[in-house]
Amino acid sequence: MEKVDVVSAVASVTGLPANPFGATGSPSIAVPAGRHLVVETLSVQLDVSPPGSQLEAFVNYTCGGNNVSLFVPLTFAYAQSSNGYDFYAALQAVRLYADPGTFIVVTGYSPGGSTGTLFVTVSGYLI
Repeated sequence: MEKVDVVSAVASVTGLPANPFGATGSPSIAVPAGRHLVVETLSVQLDVSPPGSQLEAFVNYTCGGNNVSLFVPLTFAYAQSSNGYDFYAALQAVRLYADPGTFIVVTGYSPGGSTGTLFVTVSGYLI
């Protein structure tokens, strides 16, 4: 199998960003110091117990020194009967500008239940 340097291949294509960025975190992703992160795709996964509980998700980040809280509409994905959790997910095309040295953090809220593990995945580029 031939190994390919994907970053160099993407960076050399006209019209694509020269500094692609992608990361997954639970529940946050660090923005590299000295670089702004432009997020173009946002993916979130949360779980909640007991099954049937309402669930909300927010992505929090800093833009221009201001704290921003973005509501993320979730879709029910599946129920896990072995551990009593319902799983929800979201995938959105966005344009978020995160300040250098800050974090992109996903938070969940359930008025009648308890949130479990939170995951956030972003893709975009550094400027």
